[in-house]
Amino acid sequence: MAIKKAKPLRNAQPRPREMVTSTLAQKILSGEFSPGTQLPTEAEMSQEMAVSRTALRESVRMLAGKGLIASRPRIGTIVLPSEQWNHLDSELLAWRERLPPDVNFIRALTEARQVIEPAAAAMAALRADGTDLGRIQTAYDRMCGGQTADIEGTVAADEDFHLSILRASKNEIFANFGAVIGSALRMSFRLTTRAAQNFSASLATHGAVLEAIRMRDAAKSRDLMTGLIDLAAHELNSIAVPDGPPQKPDP
Repeated sequence: MAIKKAKPLRNAQPRPREMVTSTLAQKILSGEFSPGTQLPTEAEMSQEMAVSRTALRESVRMLAGKGLIASRPRIGTIVLPSEQWNHLDSELLAWRERLPPDVNFIRALTEARQVIEPAAAAMAALRADGTDLGRIQTAYDRMCGGQTADIEGTVAADEDFHLSILRASKNEIFANFGAVIGSALRMSFRLTTRAAQNFSASLATHGAVLEAIRMRDAAKSRDLMTGLIDLAAHELNSIAVPDGPPQKPDP
C-alpha cells in the first residue's frame, strides 16, 4: 500500500503555548510586569488570552526555567529580579528584539562584547585553521559587497564575521556567545541611523582584524577588535547622553 505524503501546512499559526510564552515574556521584559509583581491568576490569564490552562501551565514552566518567574505556594506566580533572568537565552534575546530598543540592555551586551571578542580574536590568531580563515574571509567579502540600506543583510554579514572569529578561537563557550552579537547589532541598528555610517567606516578595520588573524598576530588582533567594539560603545554613549560626556559606570 502506498503511503500518502502529508500535505504541508499553509500559513501555520503559532501554537497556543508559543503565543502565551511570547506574550508573557515580552510583558515581563518590557516592564509591564515588573520584578516582584504577582501575575494574574491562571483562570484570569486563560480567559484573557483565550487559551487552555494546559497551554498556560506549559508556558509558565518554560518561563520559570529561564529564570523570569517562580510559583510560590499560597502566593501565586511572581516575576523574579532581573539578576536571575537567563539574559543570554536565545529566545529571550529574540523576544527583546520585538520590543522597543533598550539602551541599557544594549549597553550591557556591548560591554560583554568588549571583554569576550578581543580575547576571542587573539585566540583565533593562534588557533584558526584554513577553514576558519575561509569563513572569516567569506563574511568580510559579504560585508564589503553589501548595501547599508539593507539592514538585515548588513547585520547578517557583520554577525557572521564576528561569529566566525568566535568559532576560530576554538573556545566552545565563546562560540555560544554568537546569538548575543546578532541581537546587539540588530538592536543597535534600530536605535540609531548612524549605525549604518559606522558600519561603512569600520569596514577597513574589519579587514585589518582578518589580516592580523591570518598573520598570527594575537596582540594586534586583540587591539583591533577592541577598537571595533569600542566604536559601538561610543555610539551608545552618545545616544544615551547626547549633550554631555559618557556616563561613568557605577563603582
